[in-house]
Amino acid sequence: MQSLIKSSLSRFRNFAVSHDMKVNGRYSHDSTFDYRTWVTSFVVSGALLTGCAPTSPSVVREPAVPAPPPATATVVELPKVNLTEDLMYEILLGEIALQRGHYDTAAGAMVSAAIVSRDYRVAERASLMALRAKDYEQALQAAELWAELQPNSTKPVQTIGAVLTAQGRLAEAEVRFGELIQRADPNVGIVFRRIADVLAQHSDVDGVLELMERLVMSHPVDPDAHFAKAYLADRLKNPDVVLQSLDKALSLRPGWQEAALAKFSHYASQKDLDGARQFSEQFLSEYPTASKLRLHYARYLIDEGKRDLALLNFRTLVEHEPNNADATFAAALLSVQLDRFEDAEKYLKRSVKLRPDNDQARLYLGQISAEQEQYEKAATWYRAIKSENLYFEAQVQLANVIGKQKGTSAALEHLDGLHPRSTDEQVRIILSKEQIYRIAKMLDDAKSVLDEGLGQFPDNTDLLYARGLVAAQLELVAVHEQDMRRLLEKDPKNAHALNALGYTLADQTQRYHEALELIDKALTLKPDDPFIMDSMGWVHYRLGNHQLAIEYLEKALGKREDAEIAAHLGEVLWVTGDKTRAEKVLKRALKKSPDNDVLLTTIEKLKQ
Repeated sequence: MQSLIKSSLSRFRNFAVSHDMKVNGRYSHDSTFDYRTWVTSFVVSGALLTGCAPTSPSVVREPAVPAPPPATATVVELPKVNLTEDLMYEILLGEIALQRGHYDTAAGAMVSAAIVSRDYRVAERASLMALRAKDYEQALQAAELWAELQPNSTKPVQTIGAVLTAQGRLAEAEVRFGELIQRADPNVGIVFRRIADVLAQHSDVDGVLELMERLVMSHPVDPDAHFAKAYLADRLKNPDVVLQSLDKALSLRPGWQEAALAKFSHYASQKDLDGARQFSEQFLSEYPTASKLRLHYARYLIDEGKRDLALLNFRTLVEHEPNNADATFAAALLSVQLDRFEDAEKYLKRSVKLRPDNDQARLYLGQISAEQEQYEKAATWYRAIKSENLYFEAQVQLANVIGKQKGTSAALEHLDGLHPRSTDEQVRIILSKEQIYRIAKMLDDAKSVLDEGLGQFPDNTDLLYARGLVAAQLELVAVHEQDMRRLLEKDPKNAHALNALGYTLADQTQRYHEALELIDKALTLKPDDPFIMDSMGWVHYRLGNHQLAIEYLEKALGKREDAEIAAHLGEVLWVTGDKTRAEKVLKRALKKSPDNDVLLTTIEKLKQ
């Protein structure tokens, strides 16, 4: 055996040199590599049944060969092959040429080896190598030999069909595919899908669809056949056939969730929101436990901005699957976004129970408790957070809670005890100190912290924005404008900076037209932002466009019940004579935010 290998390798080296094929030490005559192990892995152990993908990443993809079913534990009697020098040479040449990217040489060598050995394993590998080389004649020759040597296997028939399709010989391919379907009866679903995968790569769209239709008509009441046709039509960009085939599949197998998901995905890919919604709602009303479709539909609704409807579906999903951690957490997050804190707290607690390591849920629970002024409860949630990526944020949030419980000094002391590991964390501490001072109405101290921070990080846009806002509260318009202009130089499309500067100019100066231009740019960038709508309403109020101001402010308040937006709308309504409605808006806001300075100031101003 050793002399046989050496002789074959010697012949290969001569061939490689004459064909300018690089041979490194791994395959040299003097290498210590165990050739017996390497060759045996291909010839003796049956590893020829593995794929033939070379190590090179730039491989031209061959026509799809339907994947064989998983191997079973059945013991198969392997053919007895006389391993001659010529056969060893062809196999070595084929395998090494393949690894070097010489696909034509690899295919030719392995086809020769298949003819000499008449081993179905070699014939299979030869057909795959020839497909890799796009040498369809040799691929067909090897696949037909493979079919002859292994007559009870459908795998060579699949490969022959793939080769004939790649050659454009659709009529002959149809015969082979029909043979596959007949042999697979009655379990033909997977065969139809493999055929669809092969046909999808052919350029004759009408031809392959007609071929598939004829094959499907051999099993007209098999839903899998129609599903495979829908898959093919989708690959070939024929939406009408997709829907027709999926509808047929669903009529034959009502409640089939895989087909329902495919139909929903088709509507979503076509950006047909109405179609996706109508189909999903109808299907889910008939089959409420179709959890996979409901999950995809709910996620799609989030992407489309339909958060209320998305939450409804996630809640239904949780009712049917109370241990579904993903759905539970999604319902929690949507509840938080929609300010439904009671529901959010319920789902977040369940999330922690289902996934004890879910510190993100603990962080939200801390925020909800703090929002409800349950500071001890909030502190408990924050202190329970141990995960590395959320620990720092939890400690910063805890500082705010400590400020509410024990005062500003205690909160600042807690922040000073943190050890930031990056510039971002350093900035986060500065911003947290500023927030603590601002909540305590110590605006001068808040500005001093930000001044010091900008001295250390002069180009940090978050610090510039924060100081700009504090400067506006202190009516330092020049400082505010300087910071916002500097920020906009770095980020011209920062809608929040555009809005802040525009609002301040409208509120504290008479540069109304300049303010309008800035706010208009911000609204173009974020057309659904309620605070930018509020600014637009306020600048129109300053310009005397009262009706337009009311329209913008009502729209803003409809999107978010914020005390300052309500104060602005109440003032405009009062000034325009609708005092009854103004009082209604202001009283509602005062009930929700009794300590809001802007609201209280507006009410006092209107009283006077």
